[in-house]
Amino acid sequence: MEELERNLIDNILESEVKLGQACSPITFYYPESSLTELLDCSAGELPLKIAEFLENEKERLGNITIGELGEEKGRYAVKIPAEGFDWVHGNYQPSDFMKEFVQEIRKPDNTLEDIAELFRRYSQDILISKVNEDEWAISFKDDNIDPYVYHIEQSVFGLEYHRFTRESYRKMMSEAGE
Repeated sequence: MEELERNLIDNILESEVKLGQACSPITFYYPESSLTELLDCSAGELPLKIAEFLENEKERLGNITIGELGEEKGRYAVKIPAEGFDWVHGNYQPSDFMKEFVQEIRKPDNTLEDIAELFRRYSQDILISKVNEDEWAISFKDDNIDPYVYHIEQSVFGLEYHRFTRESYRKMMSEAGE
């Protein structure tokens, strides 16, 4: 259960860095495979694990709702009430890395190498996988710095990224045949 809570907290902190503190509910979307990974269960156990998670989180993140999207089977909406966002804001702070990363990724004319250099300022022990010339996956070897894989793409519009757990990224790349 700790993994889903940490992931939600990290997503809320990332959202706060990008958009500021929210005074309204916030919704994150997860594929079933991510929820089963974060709750450490099988797809068949998911409804029970979700119910347990919701009960355990009431005092911290509030009355979260998690429901499968009717139009997209296997995709879930996780809605955090405003008081959950407030609880995270009062108890956690975004990491310096996250603040710098969001700032750096938004800079016009930045390159993938600029982002890799930001990672190197925090640790020389990073993993870089060049998916192709314009797409890289970068992560720290040390999960204590940041436990996620950042899939970064450079296009004519600048840099864009998606953040994944290591296991989700591995599965996604395996399914894509990379």
